[in-house]
Amino acid sequence: MANLNVRNVPDEVLERLRAQAELEGVSLSEWVRVALDDRARIPTTNELVARRNAQATTAAADEAVRAEFDEYYRRRLHRQGA
Repeated sequence: MANLNVRNVPDEVLERLRAQAELEGVSLSEWVRVALDDRARIPTTNELVARRNAQATTAAADEAVRAEFDEYYRRRLHRQGA
């Protein structure tokens, strides 16, 4: 597993992330790993366009995209305790 060093994070951003990690009962490193994993799972615009073009119908493509985003937001809300 690789390491990632992020420089020049504003103090207020770092404190907000620390507070969120503490509320979830995990370390800051773990919280950031999960957040990065969530973000990496969100398809880019180009990926969405390619998937849509690969679908047989516009309706099927719309449903696939909607389901993917619904799953992402469900995971985020669950982890935030909403």
